Amino acid sequence: MLEALNVASPSQNHDIQDENSELTKLYDSESYTAYTEDLEFMWRWTIYRDNKLVQEGCSLTLDASRRAVDHVMAFFNMSSKNYTVKQEL
Repeated sequence: MLEALNVASPSQNHDIQDENSELTKLYDSESYTAYTEDLEFMWRWTIYRDNKLVQEGCSLTLDASRRAVDHVMAFFNMSSKNYTVKQEL
């Protein structure tokens, strides 16, 4: 299981997935990356921004994990756009 203490620091440039081969990458963009891990009784998903844990949760299925990550990322992306618009005003 991947723990927050094992998250790479900004000075380290290696992939979190390399540390744990049992992770499935669900999302990968400029600064965000999300993974899920099958714990047999649930799927644990984690979202990282610049290699720092920003959100985690659990779902009953892999598909539910994908939907949950997509939902959180939609919120993060909308929040980012709103912040940018406020900066321009």
